[in-house]
Amino acid sequence: MIPAGRIPADDKRAAELFGLSLSRYRTVQPWKKFPPSVKYLQSPAAKVRVYDLEQLKIQVINMMVEEGAKQEIPLLPRDPEILLPQKAGEVPQLKPGVTLQENDLLDRYEAYAAIPEKDRPAWSTWLRLIAPPSGGATTAGPETDDEFDIAGARYWRYRTLMDWNAKRIPQHATGHGHGRPAGPETPGIRQPRRDFIERVEKTRRLLADDPNRTNAELALALGVKSERTVERILAFLEEERAGGNQQED
Repeated sequence: MIPAGRIPADDKRAAELFGLSLSRYRTVQPWKKFPPSVKYLQSPAAKVRVYDLEQLKIQVINMMVEEGAKQEIPLLPRDPEILLPQKAGEVPQLKPGVTLQENDLLDRYEAYAAIPEKDRPAWSTWLRLIAPPSGGATTAGPETDDEFDIAGARYWRYRTLMDWNAKRIPQHATGHGHGRPAGPETPGIRQPRRDFIERVEKTRRLLADDPNRTNAELALALGVKSERTVERILAFLEEERAGGNQQED
């Protein structure tokens, strides 16, 4: 997690501070000599290294001066390591007692774990929801907060994540789809077309067989030209799942 108010730095920025090219920095691997007080801000599963810029700048100086001239590394106001250790096959989970602030920046693993458990989609669904849209479409998941360019990684503010979650929950609560009580059709609410429902059921079977299918693969299997149709089907399934969770509460 990148705590609110902190400025992150990636390997490219670290290399610049050390006066090295990015490739040379990664060959020399100076981060292996960093003391434990220099905290990484990325989650363990992330594929990029993220440092706190203030800590990094002081560490660069410390590695270039004599022992007596070294400066103390300032401590971060909060622990950026917010996830429990994750074993193969497990989904990301927050450590007990973690409290997030609205401007904390979360990567895809941390953002997933931060969604309240009763609203949390399956991991494979989450990855589809946040997949970068194509053809000018908007993403079905929360919009990323791109204040910082961190090696191309995407981050979400906790506030943005919670706003997105709050907007999708009332849709589930309206009784849309399978969550609607038995009785006469509600006026003004459009019923899903039969061919759409058939595609929903086929998608359900396809994902049960292989939950890692991409939207493009699903579109091909369903015989539809647009991945937007697949996104609508996945959103329908997600509403259905979340509506079922609400009925159990």
